[in-house]
Amino acid sequence: MSSMKFRLRKFLCALLFSLSMMGTPVLAKAHTRKKRPLPNSWDLIAQSLSGSSVPYQGKMELTDFLNSSSSVSMTAIRFSPPHFYRREIFDGGGKVKEIAVSNGKEEWVYRRDTKEYWKMPAPAPLDAKKELTTLKSNYEASPPVRDRAADRRALKIKLFSRKDHAMARIFWLDPKYGVVLKTEIYDDKGRLKYKSGFKKIRFFVRKPVPAKWFALNIPKKARSAQETLGIEGQSAQKKFGFPPLNPSWLPFGYALQEIRTLDHQGRAVIQEEFSDGINALSLFEYKDTGSPFDGEKIPFLKGTAYLQHASEGKVLSWKEGPLRLVLISSLDTEKILRIAGSIP
Repeated sequence: MSSMKFRLRKFLCALLFSLSMMGTPVLAKAHTRKKRPLPNSWDLIAQSLSGSSVPYQGKMELTDFLNSSSSVSMTAIRFSPPHFYRREIFDGGGKVKEIAVSNGKEEWVYRRDTKEYWKMPAPAPLDAKKELTTLKSNYEASPPVRDRAADRRALKIKLFSRKDHAMARIFWLDPKYGVVLKTEIYDDKGRLKYKSGFKKIRFFVRKPVPAKWFALNIPKKARSAQETLGIEGQSAQKKFGFPPLNPSWLPFGYALQEIRTLDHQGRAVIQEEFSDGINALSLFEYKDTGSPFDGEKIPFLKGTAYLQHASEGKVLSWKEGPLRLVLISSLDTEKILRIAGSIP
């Protein structure tokens, strides 16, 4: 009887072992999901250029490595398609120093520190196809790689210069909505010069966003910056005999902030400062004295311009009639040339 029990126990053990071995690959197969193939890099970039199809809000950290010591700033962003947005820029103490609001037709900017406001036409929507063509002609894109940014899944894409194959930019894109969650921009020598990224971001897929997102209450005592700048411009023209020249195209969010009249080594100089609240560019104009230009010679409009690299950024100089113009900015060369080319 005992030998019979032993044989039965042995048979059951063998059966259970064989069943467990048979079941292992089946279970493994059931729990293994095939990863979906990733989209083409340029398709992802095209989606990001077209803008998000759903509203979102988030807080973004921006770091500028242009100078010897990096500077960090924070911006709160709210967006609703197609062209509604609100940006709140914080000072070093964590207080909002500037607010920009747009309904797609008009943009209002209010600076709390100076109690000045600007009202202007909203920036024209980005021509996504044209921008994509420009990017493709100047850069090669790496295949997307799965990664994380803003505490969520992201697809990481690197752009390399077609000219020298140096890494120029890295994007972390949201795979579902195409929003750029994080970006890094490198200079011509491969050094990181600027990065920005959402610390957190929330998408509103079903829930409508409140109308107060895009409301801007300007205090009654605030003054119009346009009126102040108009007076400064007239004063500069009367003083120096030539008017301040304004670009007809500026990057998204940039606006004229200040006009200064300078006396540099006995030379009358007009300086115009433009900013998006974080980054700035300066345009200097003065009567040409015939002294030679410094920098790399590059074709510009129907003539030649000269490009230098300085600690403040790129310095573009060229002649416009009797005037010499100098543009200083940390923007990439393509945008600097486009700004310069739009100056009448």
